[in-house]
Amino acid sequence: MIRFALTFLCLLLPVLGHADTLRIAVASNFAHTLQTLLPEFEKETGHSVEISSASSGKLYAQILNGAPFDVFLSADTDKPQRLAQQFPTSESTRFTYAIGRLVFWCPGECEYPLSGITANNLTIAIANPRLAPYGLAAKQTMDAFGLTSAKVVTGENIGQAYRFIESGNAVAGFVARSQVVAAKIPSEQYWLIPDEHHQPLEQAGILTAQGLNKPAAQAFITYLLSTAVQARIAEHGYDPLYD
Repeated sequence: MIRFALTFLCLLLPVLGHADTLRIAVASNFAHTLQTLLPEFEKETGHSVEISSASSGKLYAQILNGAPFDVFLSADTDKPQRLAQQFPTSESTRFTYAIGRLVFWCPGECEYPLSGITANNLTIAIANPRLAPYGLAAKQTMDAFGLTSAKVVTGENIGQAYRFIESGNAVAGFVARSQVVAAKIPSEQYWLIPDEHHQPLEQAGILTAQGLNKPAAQAFITYLLSTAVQARIAEHGYDPLYD
């Protein structure tokens, strides 16, 4: 731990003398976790951070249209890869920062596993599969369980899907495990979806063309991928990135 602290300090020394404002585009599922991590980063470096949260697809489109973000934290690997194809100089900055998990949240009584659910007894909330990786994973899970005719209400992102369930507009639905952990929802109210029912929720980030030469962005990636911070991310409901 002492060795890590000294290494991290050495990495930050070049940027500590120049405080900057860092703009991060973050997928909705990771927004709460990121907010808990930022105070320490800001204190350590002197940099300030502004975040914008939305579905990964929406943030990707905003970046392509010139939104002034320095770092993009997606909920999948596809969109950072596509961004690197648009801006080849960013290719070498791609990194995996979290492994997400999908859960089926049912605040009331419902049967487990999903084979007990029928189209007639539940309105299921999911995030938009075209924009949100967790929404795509939810659709893949529903297909795997044969729930193709279920009544579905679709949120723009995973945060809106969560609010549909929380408000009662949907009886149950698919959300990120990080969301139910943050809300301290009892474990008996949700079911962790086995990985084999959907594509992996490997969450990747990348520096944008604007952030490439920004020391604050480079310092943030070093901080985010550190062993200590990764342990904190795992406490928020993500699978460990490091064994």
